[in-house]
Amino acid sequence: KKETLNMAPPRIVHFLCLILFTLANTSHSLHEKPQAFLQPIRKDNATNLYYSPLSIGVNMLNGTYYQSYNINLALDLGGSAPLLLTCAAAAKSRSYHPIKCGSSRCKQAKPDALSCPNNTSKKATCHKSFSTSFTEHPIKTRLLRDTVSLLYTDNGFTIMGSGIDLPMTIACTDVKVDPSFKPFPSIVVGTLGLAKTLTSLPWQVVSLYKLPLKVALCLPSPDSGDPSGSGALFIGGGPYFMALYPEDVSKIFASTPLLPSDPSRGEYLIDVKSIQVNGKIVTFVKKSTKICTLAPYTVLHSSVYKALVLAFAGKGKMVKAPAVKPFGSCFSSKGLGKWMMGSRVPVIDLVLSGGAKWRIYGSNSLVKVNKDVVCLGFMDGGVNLETAMVIGGFQMEDNLVEFDLKASKFSFSSSLLLLNSSCSQSRHF
Repeated sequence: KKETLNMAPPRIVHFLCLILFTLANTSHSLHEKPQAFLQPIRKDNATNLYYSPLSIGVNMLNGTYYQSYNINLALDLGGSAPLLLTCAAAAKSRSYHPIKCGSSRCKQAKPDALSCPNNTSKKATCHKSFSTSFTEHPIKTRLLRDTVSLLYTDNGFTIMGSGIDLPMTIACTDVKVDPSFKPFPSIVVGTLGLAKTLTSLPWQVVSLYKLPLKVALCLPSPDSGDPSGSGALFIGGGPYFMALYPEDVSKIFASTPLLPSDPSRGEYLIDVKSIQVNGKIVTFVKKSTKICTLAPYTVLHSSVYKALVLAFAGKGKMVKAPAVKPFGSCFSSKGLGKWMMGSRVPVIDLVLSGGAKWRIYGSNSLVKVNKDVVCLGFMDGGVNLETAMVIGGFQMEDNLVEFDLKASKFSFSSSLLLLNSSCSQSRHF
């Protein structure tokens, strides 16, 4: 017998090695703790949505191979559901299962009061309403369970070759579940919920792997970095490394406290004390400021918007041009100098609680609408805006921002272009 083993054909030896290699990789995926989860972020220029591609469903189910289902989900900092999909999209996975009333998953989710009747022998599907930035009111959903594959990093920069399969609670909705439901833009089938609520994606992920309760975003700009690259969503903390910059970017962070918000909505609020244009203070309303990736551009209370336009145009000696929708203030681009931070225009500073300044250069303040006209990338939100301002995606592009949910702290790098870097990078191993 010993002699037979020594003379095993090379193909069998190779096959056995391959099995051992596969088992080793499987063990790594299931048991080894990643440094952080790292999902790519892309921007759809037609809708100005920032979204992340991922896959749901398992490859093997009861001994049968199935192709996992690839989807795009919009990033929602106000989304309290971990994943919110249309029910049609969720049903395309061959491995999803409805979560039934009375189950531990349903109890943990704290379902809507009337969704689980006691006077029936048949166990109903668990229902729960979740807040989103897409809707004015919480949206009714059905709860499902499925496997979600998330990409990860072991070094703060590179996305490893394969993802980690995680058991996940997923919410789905449609007009049958909630008559007020309106279809998502065609580029996505739902949202990734990143709100500071116990039901959101970050809380589910960090609880499984005992990672730091931190979420970081680096939104890509189509005008900078690697055209084939993508931005980054980190869940689980740093370090954060960017191409062409040798240090961990978190070492240059400035920080300000996160303000308390409605626990059911979990929005990210900060205290902006004032806005400055080249050092000149602009009139500001004493209300909190919300950070929202689903707002394409920063929205200001009407009085603040008018004061900002006046100061910006005056300090920069800008030549007015006819407004181009959706913008309210546009200027001639002729004569505007260029540098690594975009157009040479007045610097806008958001002065935050604690003294930190979030500095906005031309690359994040002006939007080029044609070869002769640029527009101020801020919107007039009227006098009834709930907050003083809503910081939108355009102002966040090429900035690394971090939400530390345990310390209740918001940190930011200001523009990575100053470091000769950007958010648009190729990160795949």
